[in-house]
Amino acid sequence: MSNIQNRLKKLKYRCQTLGIKELDVTFSKIFQKVESTQNIDHITLLEELVQNETQQILDIFFHPEAKDLRFKYQLIINLSK
Repeated sequence: MSNIQNRLKKLKYRCQTLGIKELDVTFSKIFQKVESTQNIDHITLLEELVQNETQQILDIFFHPEAKDLRFKYQLIINLSK
């Protein structure tokens, strides 16, 4: 298994187990796009994002007051649309 495939496998698991239904659905969509393109920048950014606590990820996506983090992860947020 290549390094990219191994990273994607770990990402897929994390994206499916965030523990909040809205995030699980959103991140499933994001993961499908990242997996299909295998864009290394997107993979790396998504890996970094899912290292955060679930509540912080929820804030990044759904609370505008987290604008610094929203800006940092805007590429990933855009993939959810």
